[in-house]
Amino acid sequence: MKTLLAAALALTVLAPAAVQADSPACDVSVQFGSYAMGIDGRAYEKVQRYIAHHPRLILTSSVMSWGREGEKTVCLTTFNGRNGMTTVFHDIRTLVGKGQRGPVEVRTLDGRVWRSNPGTGR
Repeated sequence: MKTLLAAALALTVLAPAAVQADSPACDVSVQFGSYAMGIDGRAYEKVQRYIAHHPRLILTSSVMSWGREGEKTVCLTTFNGRNGMTTVFHDIRTLVGKGQRGPVEVRTLDGRVWRSNPGTGR
């Protein structure tokens, strides 16, 4: 029984690493989380419109759903290397703002991170 449990634990730990290794690196990732009430749908729609209106800035985009309440991560690759990444990072940060519902995190490949703070100030 212990051997079976150890094998299951090993698979649980190793499986996410294998998926991440096959995934392309995101120049900018936008993670939409939830406080048990769904994601900030307005912010997600704004990001999707931004992607659609900036084809000269964004090379590719993909969405990975990962939660039970609509949580997802948008992965973006940009043209123009670090300059494109910086522009997209700042633009999306401005679009999301404080946020209305659920946390939003914007990350760059070079390590910059910004998080919205909806609901703070209670």
